[in-house]
Amino acid sequence: MADLPLFIFTILSSSIGLVVSIILFFGQDIATLSSKILSAILFCLVILTVGNSLTLSTILYDYPQFFKTYTWAAFCIGPLFYLYVRTVLNQSYKLYWKDSFMFIPALLYQVHRLPFDILSRAEKLVIVKRALSNRIEFIQEAEGLLPPGWLPIIRILVLLISMFAALILLLRRRKKIFESKIQIERNKQIYRFLWVSMGLIFIGTLLVAIITFLQFIKGIFLAKMIVFVISCEILFICIYLFTQPKILYGMIGWIQMDEPVKSLQNTTFTTDQKSVENDDITYVSHYHGISILNSIETHFRENHPFTTIGYCLADLSREINVPAYLVSTVINQEFDKNFNEFVNDARFEYLKIMRLTDQNFDKYSIEYIGNSLGFGSRTSFISAVKKRTGLLPKEYLANI
Repeated sequence: MADLPLFIFTILSSSIGLVVSIILFFGQDIATLSSKILSAILFCLVILTVGNSLTLSTILYDYPQFFKTYTWAAFCIGPLFYLYVRTVLNQSYKLYWKDSFMFIPALLYQVHRLPFDILSRAEKLVIVKRALSNRIEFIQEAEGLLPPGWLPIIRILVLLISMFAALILLLRRRKKIFESKIQIERNKQIYRFLWVSMGLIFIGTLLVAIITFLQFIKGIFLAKMIVFVISCEILFICIYLFTQPKILYGMIGWIQMDEPVKSLQNTTFTTDQKSVENDDITYVSHYHGISILNSIETHFRENHPFTTIGYCLADLSREINVPAYLVSTVINQEFDKNFNEFVNDARFEYLKIMRLTDQNFDKYSIEYIGNSLGFGSRTSFISAVKKRTGLLPKEYLANI
């Protein structure tokens, strides 16, 4: 019963982390590359929390095949965090193929544990009992191909090297975010979040390294501390995202330009055509952004597709023949809005046109007007008006 508070805390943090991870990965409004990488980081932290918790119970005696199956996740967190920082700062919508090399340590770990995996259940159980009773052997992770004690050192080195690489990226990009002519507050918030997240993972890494060292020197088992530290990391990230959800949409404006701008609408084309056509560019270039933006605005102005009930990002992507992730990226960076907010803006602008040009407008019901704008029901139209203006539809319509 002494472990009950830790058990409850672990279950709570892991459940919250898993739910947030799923939302980040599959949520349509925040389906950016950076949110998917952050989802993977949270998922790895959840795997590590649950996996380390198994050593505090008797489950491994019944299922010895699960012994340290979670360790691969520890090799992924560092590279994933570096990619997350780089993706956010570079406003990337894709990764380089060579980024896969960062996960070679995780793959090599699976090779390392092959001798254990091919053992019979009885042989695995012997190793598990010996490791759980002899904490030094547990820490040295001698059940694989590598010499005892090497694996925890390599794991911590991978994390520290990744943190150092992320630190360099953050320091290099600070000037563009804080000292450029265009100051964008949300970009500063995201930059601070990256620092806080890196500090949290770095401190967690140091604590785990210290705990591992103490276990090796003193022979005491401190898995509870490791579980608690990782659980705290999960909760902190989730709470931060809950209080600052807009950071999930990524940095706004076009900060990859020599002189960052907040909007492309009042800029001229200055990007080198050769760089635009370079397949190594992982972000939306100035030239490409203007092209996509013009396609969206022309399509909206001439065809009013947003008046279709249930209109979604996939529809717009198909109609202008631009991949959905590029459409979403341009809308996020240019307007600081997700797709639904952008479409609703267009609907309310169209409502003003209807009000001025349709002689029968005053005869229409609220439901008819809402459907004409693309809202699926009277309730959704009323909710959209109240959220936008704080007024009821009748009051709002009387003022336009």
